Order: sequence, then C-alpha cells, then structure tokens
Amino acid sequence: MRKVGATMLMLGFMMLACYYIYYSQKKVNENNNIEEYIETTSKQDTEEVVDIKEEPKEEVKQTYQTTYKAILEIPSISLKKGLVEATNNFRSINYAVSIDKESKYPNEFGNFILYAHSGSARISYFNNLKNVKLEDDIYVYFESQKYFYKVYKIYEIDKTGSMKILKPKNEKIITLVTCKTGTDKQIVVLGKQYNIEQY
Repeated sequence: MRKVGATMLMLGFMMLACYYIYYSQKKVNENNNIEEYIETTSKQDTEEVVDIKEEPKEEVKQTYQTTYKAILEIPSISLKKGLVEATNNFRSINYAVSIDKESKYPNEFGNFILYAHSGSARISYFNNLKNVKLEDDIYVYFESQKYFYKVYKIYEIDKTGSMKILKPKNEKIITLVTCKTGTDKQIVVLGKQYNIEQY
C-alpha cells in the first residue's frame, strides 16, 4: 500500500514539474517573439534590417505558430503581449490578445479594438485590466512606430456577445475589452492617442 502511495505521489510531482517546464518555456518563447517583433520592425539601416530579418525569420517559422501584428504594453499592470488578428471562430482569443475585425490600426483614424480573456487561466491576458486607472498609459508597437495612448474612460457593459463601439473619423483611439470575472459584465477601457515615436 505504501508503494502505491509513494508511486502516486511521485507521479504527481512529475506531472507538476512537466506542467511548470512547459509553461515556463512557453513564456520564454512568447517574450522572445515579442522582442523579435520589436527588433525586426524597428527602423534601422537597410543593411542591418536585411541581416536581422533573414536569419531569425526561418527560426520563427520553425519554432512559433503565432505571428504578431503588433505589441501591446500597459506599464501600470506590467502587461506586454503580442496582438493577433481575430479569427472567424474567435479561437485567436485562446492564444493571444485579439484585434477585432472592425479595428482601425494605430496609424489610421478610428478605433483600435482589442479583446482578451480575464480570470485565472493561463490565457487570461487581460486579467489585470480591472486595475487600469484613468490617465494610465497604453503603448502599441506597430510597423516601426510606438503609439502612445492615455486612458480617458473606463466603464462596464452587460456581457451579451456584442457591444456598441465608437468609430471616430478625426481621432485615433484604442478600446480594450474583457469579461469581469464572476459577473455577467465586461470591462471596457478607452484611450486616446497622443503621441507617436519611431523605435
């Protein structure tokens, strides 16, 4: 009986170790992917860009399934995640922060709409969105530019599967959406673009 208990305990420890190693490696890969996006899209001398792009791109195709369109950073909640375009079946939300199909990218007038899960799961990228405050900064790295946004409105809506979105014609804004854990509400954070820098 003791041997069975010891064996079960050992199997449990082995499973936990495998789980930890897998998700640690996944986080390292994601951070490498974010850094590579920033490096390969930053403005540099033409010769340097060619050298950097050619070799790592082959490795990325072999190693990662995810191709980021941009990077989102919210310093106040220590968030820095890659952004992917939404898929038809919304599965993209299960592996990254998703860009809504109605979005206008940061270099266009309109609304850059992003959504992600919240909660306790490993894919809850917007779990700390509830801690964002008015006047917090949001950064988006897109096509060699760093776009700066300032949070100007935070509110909740009913979780119905759809929402009304702002479609400004003369402004560039960002909308972040996630579920409010334990409720039938969603949190909506709005920011206005106030600066652009080349990186």
